Amino acid sequence: MRGSTSFYFDKLCQIRMPSWTKGRVALVGDAGSCPSPAAGMGGSIALDGAAALADAMRDYDVGFRPFVEQVQAEAVRFGLESLVPRTEQAIRARNARTDAAF
Repeated sequence: MRGSTSFYFDKLCQIRMPSWTKGRVALVGDAGSCPSPAAGMGGSIALDGAAALADAMRDYDVGFRPFVEQVQAEAVRFGLESLVPRTEQAIRARNARTDAAF
């Protein structure tokens, strides 16, 4: 080893995180769940982790989308007309309401 010009040595280590998330940050893939080269399960864990993440995103989409679509529809129905009135008369009415509020 002492005479070698291409010798490389590193230690095998494993870091166990108490949590893979903090606030809006999440460790995914090897950043959160790399077992160690000694385990021989890196590919399997990567596939299982990707499937779990896809399931969670599907559940999020199914559960949250109806609320978002409702808010978007209400914004078009009510908010858009008050922000961008279609006629001069509607602009005057909006401005009168705004002036009366202050």
